[in-house]
Amino acid sequence: MSKNNTETKQPAYVEELLKNGTATLRAKTREELDMMVQQIPADTRIAAGVVARNRESGDYVLRVDIIK
Repeated sequence: MSKNNTETKQPAYVEELLKNGTATLRAKTREELDMMVQQIPADTRIAAGVVARNRESGDYVLRVDIIK
């Protein structure tokens, strides 16, 4: 049976996090970065460091790891 096309697909960074146990998030604003973190399933225990900012691109960067 095929999957329903209306199902919401997880963002690539969530798939990467769940598969590899770590992901680096990049966003133009802190608010966008926060929305990305909120897309991580609530039952996933994560640890995140400090938000950094790339001076060249202006992007905010956050590394997220799964806690086992």
